[in-house]
Amino acid sequence: MFFPRKSKIFDELLKQALIVKEVAQVFRNITRDWKQLEHGSSALQSLERQADELVHSITDDIEKTFILPLDKEDIAVLTESLDDVVDNLEEAVNRLSIYRISESNDALQDFSELIEQSAVYIHKGISMIKEGKIASEEFASCGKMLRDLESQGDILHRKVLEGLMGNCSSSFADGNDYLSILKWKEIFQTLEDTLDKCDHIGKLFARLRIKYI
Repeated sequence: MFFPRKSKIFDELLKQALIVKEVAQVFRNITRDWKQLEHGSSALQSLERQADELVHSITDDIEKTFILPLDKEDIAVLTESLDDVVDNLEEAVNRLSIYRISESNDALQDFSELIEQSAVYIHKGISMIKEGKIASEEFASCGKMLRDLESQGDILHRKVLEGLMGNCSSSFADGNDYLSILKWKEIFQTLEDTLDKCDHIGKLFARLRIKYI
């Protein structure tokens, strides 16, 4: 199926997907170098505002355009889902700053790597939608990879919860520091939810492939 490459809406969706990649890269950089937390948090706030503007622009364009290559509802769900990923990551980094987390750890870095990989497949999938390659196996593999990365995130999250609530691992907090445990629990839940949002986009890819080929 061919989609007009000059469609403004698809250009904007691609810009959204690029922001998802940039946000994931900023988060990954923070977990590697904690000195970047303050600057990274500010950068994410700026990117989050850009993402919101794109959602409003795409929503307006959907209402103004009579005929689109995808159903209006499909485009609306896709743009909202991309925005959800950005919002979740911005929230996670905001919590790291507000809670005055003093250093990174292996679990944060592992989550950031999974999220960064997911963002790459999201951007690739949106690019292929714009290019009219929904029927390709390469597009189908984007959804499959997002599902696999989310499954890895589930395993990681369970491991983190065991460390927090079971062993009270010193990687996160002292055994009696229940406030720190609750802070970390919220942060990691937000990151796990971010991967769920990425997987949701992968499911949207699969639905689009079935619907439009």
